[in-house]
Amino acid sequence: MERWLAKARELFPELLELVDRNQSGPLGLWGDLFMELEKAYEVQPINEDLIARIYNYAAWCFRQPETGEVSTDLSSATAMGLIESIPLNKRVSDDLFRWMSQETFDGCEKLFRYHLSDQEYGNFSLDFSAKKRNYSGRSPL
Repeated sequence: MERWLAKARELFPELLELVDRNQSGPLGLWGDLFMELEKAYEVQPINEDLIARIYNYAAWCFRQPETGEVSTDLSSATAMGLIESIPLNKRVSDDLFRWMSQETFDGCEKLFRYHLSDQEYGNFSLDFSAKKRNYSGRSPL
């Protein structure tokens, strides 16, 4: 079993069916995990545990060596399947400051801009930075 798949099975035991249907590659899994992230923000109170595990899995994926293959590269799949989509959901993007460092945010500018106009990105960036300045917690990404 691929390491990314084994790690996903370990971190998301309640989502085994979702994880197992994505054995062909990590990009599909990230699409499904983003939908689960959105659901985690829709419940009251928000599902902090699942949100944390999703961002911790993203951090783990970014630390894995590059494969050189688009279909198996974990960093690329995480960037395209998770990071690019964050600005599309206000609840997710409003809370991003807790999960991502300013350095990582700055490094992901092109990914965030994929779905945003220059003005939208400017507002998104200013909002993130203002919240980040007032946050003293550790961010996994």
